[in-house]
Amino acid sequence: MALLESAQSLAADRAANRGTDWQPRETDTVKYSEIPTSKLKYGEARYYFLRDPRWLLRVRNYDVIIFGGWESPAYWLLLLAARVFGLGRVGFYESTLSTMKNTRGPVAWVRRLFFATMHAVVVPGPDARGALLHIGISDDRIVEGVNAVDVKAFHLASLRVTSQTPLTVGHSFLYVGQLIQRKRVKNVIDAFESIALPEDRLSIVGSGEQADYLHQKAAKCGSSITFRNHVDNYLLPEVMAGHETLVLASSEEVWGLVVNEALAAGMHVVVSANCGVVPSVLGMQGVFITKPDLSDLESQMHNSRNAWMARIQEPQILVHTPERFSESFDRAIDMVR
Repeated sequence: MALLESAQSLAADRAANRGTDWQPRETDTVKYSEIPTSKLKYGEARYYFLRDPRWLLRVRNYDVIIFGGWESPAYWLLLLAARVFGLGRVGFYESTLSTMKNTRGPVAWVRRLFFATMHAVVVPGPDARGALLHIGISDDRIVEGVNAVDVKAFHLASLRVTSQTPLTVGHSFLYVGQLIQRKRVKNVIDAFESIALPEDRLSIVGSGEQADYLHQKAAKCGSSITFRNHVDNYLLPEVMAGHETLVLASSEEVWGLVVNEALAAGMHVVVSANCGVVPSVLGMQGVFITKPDLSDLESQMHNSRNAWMARIQEPQILVHTPERFSESFDRAIDMVR
């Protein structure tokens, strides 16, 4: 696996919001190398440029290249090398129509050109498939799976921690993620303040540019809202064990893996219809879909609290394992052959 940026660089970049979970761990069958790149940041996006194009000569001994993205010039040079050496090409695309920028014009044309050169493209859900169909990629070249986290390990860890966690009075809501505008943490605070009973509480875990503003806003609600800086993923089961409902109210979200994690931990989730995860968890026990407006967010948080009986012992999300998602890439690679 070739990395466009080192773990040390990501760890030093506070805006990247990446913990030690992103440290590459080599095994007998998985090896990592770092591509020499330069990085340009623009908003949440990062664009990578190859510093030494001679690195591309390394790929000629491979059979298939799986492209983790398309926007960076580094990907386009890699695509050029793949075509020169006659290698198989499998793309990965996870944006939805609601998160896709530049649906028309030169950028849209370039995006379509990139994925049109792929033998197959893997997508993590029906919304991403719809986005590719919208830009003209043939359906017979799209392989759909479900985006995954290590749900089994997460579930077992949460059960272990929950068994040691004393019961609390009231209902506990939780937000985990960046403290940035599109996550609409402000709306989560407003909705909580509107529907909270005296014993209820809200925990906000994360960091970001809105941290100071959100701290000031929450201070008006008293001690029922608490903050905690970004925590590594392996610590989240312990955090989730003390809460009942996760709230993700983003205005746009390519997926929202924290929803997978919360469901695996036996929690309820209140999740915005704008999140790419929604079609894949719709109808699962404990899932409450909210419209973008504040009023419905309040209603769904209220509904989750009223419906809460106990942690879900056999979450339906447990079938969507990383191993199962990897089968999508197996099918895509078979299409190259």
